[in-house]
Amino acid sequence: MLLNSKGKHRRPSKTIRFATLAGITGAAVAVPLMGATNASAASVSTWDAVAQCESGGNWSINTGNGYYGGLQFSQ
Repeated sequence: MLLNSKGKHRRPSKTIRFATLAGITGAAVAVPLMGATNASAASVSTWDAVAQCESGGNWSINTGNGYYGGLQFSQ
């Protein structure tokens, strides 16, 4: 704790409070990610199933609504 000349506690500066809050927030975000495993890609059959729902399975479709391909991405 910080003391002033009269022996009473004084409030930490805004910079110290901000740095403390930033450190706590960073730790709260980082801790769950530390246990994450490696990412893995979906299988071809999974993407085919998505394309079946989105475009009837036609990977080269242009429906004219601004979305293209089997997964119906926009340009």
